[in-house]
Amino acid sequence: MIQNIFARKFWKRRHLRFSPQKNQLASHKLGRLLSILIFLIVIHSLAMVYFENMTLDDALWLSITTATTVGYGDLSASSWQGRITTIICMYIFAIALLAQLAAEFFEYRIQIRENKKTGNWVWKNMKNHLVVINTPDQNTDTYMDRFIGQVRLTPDIGNLPIQILTRKYPDGLPKVISKHQVVHYNGVAEDDESLKAVNIEDAKIIVILAKNSGSPLSDSLTFDVLSRIMEIGTHALIAAECAIDSNRSRLKKAGASILIRPIRAYPELLVRSISEPGTEAVMENLFTHDGDHMHRINFPFQQLKWRDIVLLCVGNDFGLPLAFINEQGVCSNPPPDQLCSGHAIISLVREDQDILESSVAQSLMDLQAK
Repeated sequence: MIQNIFARKFWKRRHLRFSPQKNQLASHKLGRLLSILIFLIVIHSLAMVYFENMTLDDALWLSITTATTVGYGDLSASSWQGRITTIICMYIFAIALLAQLAAEFFEYRIQIRENKKTGNWVWKNMKNHLVVINTPDQNTDTYMDRFIGQVRLTPDIGNLPIQILTRKYPDGLPKVISKHQVVHYNGVAEDDESLKAVNIEDAKIIVILAKNSGSPLSDSLTFDVLSRIMEIGTHALIAAECAIDSNRSRLKKAGASILIRPIRAYPELLVRSISEPGTEAVMENLFTHDGDHMHRINFPFQQLKWRDIVLLCVGNDFGLPLAFINEQGVCSNPPPDQLCSGHAIISLVREDQDILESSVAQSLMDLQAK
C-alpha cells in the first residue's frame, strides 16, 4: 500500500516536471528575467544621458558592454552619481541577472529537447498529419516499424507528418521507429486533452489501433475514442481496427470511415485501406470462404493472351482471373497482351458459384481452336 502511494507520487512529480504547464512556466520566467534586464539597461542608459551628458547611443553601448562584462573601456561613468548608478544597476543586478538568464535559457532548451524525446511536447503547428492512436500490446516495435515503413513507401501519404498517441514509450521512441521521422505524445486516447494535444481536429488521417487484437474490450475503447473525436470535431479520414465483426455497424455510426480486422502479420493491409479506401472489404474477403473468395481452377492452356482468358472466364461466369500458374510459379495480373501458358488460374469467385473445371477446359480448348 505504501509502495503504491510513493509510486503514484513519483509519477505525478515526474509528469509535472515534464508537463506543458512546466514549459509555459519556464518560458514565462525567461520573459520576466529578460524584461527586468532590459529595464535595468534602459534605466542605466537614461542615467548616463542625464549624469554624464552622453548621447543615447553611447549610453546604450556602455550599458550593454557593462552588463555583458565585455568592458571595452572606451566609455565610462566619471560622476559619482553615474558611478553609483552603474554599481547598483549593472554590477549588483544586471550582470547577475544576465548569468541567471543564460542558465535558465540553456536549461529550458535541454528541457524542450527532453520533452520532445519523451513525448511530453505539444506540437502546436502540426497540421494535415497522420495520427496513430494506440499501439499493439505485443510485438509493438516490429509492427509499428512495418506499418510506418509502409506508410512512408506509399506515394499519396508517404510525406505526411506522423504522430503517435501512446503511453508505450515514456522514455522515448526506439530507434527502429524514430528512424521513420515520427514523433509521439505520451498520453491516452481516452482523454480529451491528449487528443487535443495531438491536434486531432487538424489531422488528415486518424488510425485507431486495437491494443489487444483478440479482445472485445478493444472495440469498446475504440468506440469511446471515436465518440471523443466526434465531440472535438475533425475532417480527417478515420480508419479503425475492429476485433469483433458484430461491432462494425456500431463503430461505423460512431464515425469510422474505414473498418478492418486487426491483422498483426500484415500491417500493409491497413496501409492499403488508408491510401485506397474501400479496398479493405475486398482484401478481407480474400481471407475467408464466405462471400467473395479466391479459387484455384486447374486446366492446361498454351499461348493465350491474358485478355482472352479474362474475357472467357468473365463471359462464362468462371469468376474474375487474377493470376495464372506455370512451372516458374504464380504470375499475378500480367499485361493484357502477354501470351500465357500454364496449368491453373487463380480466380475471384462468388460464394454461390460452382465452377466445373471440365467446363473451363472445354471453353479454353474452343478458344485455342479459333
